[in-house]
Amino acid sequence: MGRALLQAFLAASGDGDVGPTLNLLGAGPAEPPQVLPRIEEPRSRPYLSIFGEIAITRICYGHDRVEAAPLDARLHLPWRQYSYLFQQWLGEFVVDEAHAEAIAKLQTILGLGVSVKASEDLNREQAADVEPFQDHMPTPEPTDEGAILVVTADCKGIPLVRSALGPAAAPPLPAARNHRRGKGEKANKKRMAAVGAVYTIDPFVRTADEVIDEVVRKQAANRRPCPCTKRVRADLLLGKVSLFLWLADEVINRNPQGIKPVVFLSDGELALHDRQEEYLPENSTCILDLFHVMEYLWKAAWCFFNETSQKSEAKQWVEKHLRMLLEGKVRYVISGLRQMRTKRELKGASRKTIQQVTGYFEKNRDRMKYDEYLAHGLPIGSGVVEGACRHLVKDRLERTGMRWRPEGAQAMLDLRAISLNGEWAPFWAFHIEQEDERLYGVFRKAG
Repeated sequence: MGRALLQAFLAASGDGDVGPTLNLLGAGPAEPPQVLPRIEEPRSRPYLSIFGEIAITRICYGHDRVEAAPLDARLHLPWRQYSYLFQQWLGEFVVDEAHAEAIAKLQTILGLGVSVKASEDLNREQAADVEPFQDHMPTPEPTDEGAILVVTADCKGIPLVRSALGPAAAPPLPAARNHRRGKGEKANKKRMAAVGAVYTIDPFVRTADEVIDEVVRKQAANRRPCPCTKRVRADLLLGKVSLFLWLADEVINRNPQGIKPVVFLSDGELALHDRQEEYLPENSTCILDLFHVMEYLWKAAWCFFNETSQKSEAKQWVEKHLRMLLEGKVRYVISGLRQMRTKRELKGASRKTIQQVTGYFEKNRDRMKYDEYLAHGLPIGSGVVEGACRHLVKDRLERTGMRWRPEGAQAMLDLRAISLNGEWAPFWAFHIEQEDERLYGVFRKAG
């Protein structure tokens, strides 16, 4: 029935014949108008709607080839044969599943198929409009925002096809095909994507004991405020600089008067803090993510306790030192670790691990004033960006056997961010409008 109604609508729309010639204005002020002769023989183009494939026959204009078809412009047909609704549904499946799986699912529902290559091409073409769309996104309403503006960043590896990794990743010689990997040598080469998130949140004043209840005993606080108007993004091709330019724009747009306190949450990666100092406000409060701190505490704990028989003692030790850090006693924790290293006469890997942990804490002491952060109700955990690394990157781009080309991976990251930000419907309205302008804007100028 849907297919029959669509065919009836097309029949009633005519063939697009506007006379012997078609007059079009030049694409720019300096370009002369175009006069295209009518191609006498009607031309047909396939159109794959959700109801099935239909051939649209219309009058076209051009010299040696079809250069314009007035009916295409009147019907706002897409550049490719797939209807916009078909593309949108396929795209919504593709951001969550592999192309082949998404195609199979849509084929089960509609009985219509498309090749994997066509799906990948559509994905890249749609992603080209993501950045312009984000530039046009309105600033969240002040009534929807929290009192604290939080910026957070991290990095996540994406497996690439070998040819995209450069000469260093050339395949091994035949004689070395059974070569065993050395210690620390990984089977899959990855490129790091810079992942960031911006959101606002209301202050949440806590004590050290309340934080320990949450992160150690997994007793979540009932009164915890939720992040407001969260937006995530990932950049593989241009990396940290591009990400921080976006983060800086978000800070300016969402805090134009500089009234809200700005918090930057991340791990101890120096490159992230260098970019933060360069692009974010000078008065930003930089906080070392507490979950990374806990990872280092556990590394230290296993230097003093047996992982098999002393798990309870190790947990108590971690809890004790975590409480000290939350109370602002970073210097005491560092000196205590060094004393324990000496008293236990640690050697080899254990001694090196304690040096690594104390060095990490020493380097980040200015970002570990947790007693002050808790008293002011500031967030101290980067769970939002950790979640973004997982949902935005890992869940889709790190599935078993997946290898990406950089451009395809970036396209997927862009569209997946749009989906996770809850902007899928407005993005598609924008994308259709942009493609329609690219294809048929010259007709509107002529009219």
